[in-house]
Amino acid sequence: MVETPLQGTRIVVTRPESKPLADALEALGAEVSIVPLIEIRPVEDPRALDAAVADLASYEWVVFTSVNGVAAVGERLARVGETRVAAVGPVTADAVREFGVEPAFVAARAWEDIAGGLGSIEGARVLLPQADIADPRLADELRGKGAVVDTVVAYRTIQVEPALWGMLPLRIAHAIVLASGSAVRSLAAVAGSLEGLGDSTVLVCIGPKTAAVAREVGLPVALVADETTADGIIRTLVSHFSESA
Repeated sequence: MVETPLQGTRIVVTRPESKPLADALEALGAEVSIVPLIEIRPVEDPRALDAAVADLASYEWVVFTSVNGVAAVGERLARVGETRVAAVGPVTADAVREFGVEPAFVAARAWEDIAGGLGSIEGARVLLPQADIADPRLADELRGKGAVVDTVVAYRTIQVEPALWGMLPLRIAHAIVLASGSAVRSLAAVAGSLEGLGDSTVLVCIGPKTAAVAREVGLPVALVADETTADGIIRTLVSHFSESA
């Protein structure tokens, strides 16, 4: 018999591209609703991104912190030449591999791990394609190690309010998974229109940075994944609901 440690648990995942995570949670018995709280859109003026990508081979490193950044560069990754690629997390690394490029370094977390994992970068040119609302700490950390960092907006992150049908899963969820600060801020706005979330709803943050944003906007953080990946979220949920069963 297949073990279903999340049997009967209602879980909402809030990322637009959440189907693999949703499928994994459903395989463990959860009732999963995908309620996107953010929307990823292209940049309105792509000229800066296009110019940076056209010059990829002049960089020692290009650092991708999300699948969305990889998608924005797309097939133009073939121009990478001798430039080494770093990725945050296994999912982002797999997205890079889909374009025929093997990451030279894969970090578990963004600014905390990337800077230390690139080795000596004194004077090295580093390209950082990122969201319009990206945390500046990664770029600051790289510059602090002597790198010449070019940040370029590769995509926009827009907060969205769910349709009416999406409100009920949020209200009755046993757990809501939050994978970014922008999703946290969107949930805070939605919670206001709902006059709060359910009393027993557990907020699960993918990492300490997301949890910090949740506390900043007044949302109660119950759980923080032990690893900033989908697997980390799953382990954390299974551990929590197994203990509370």
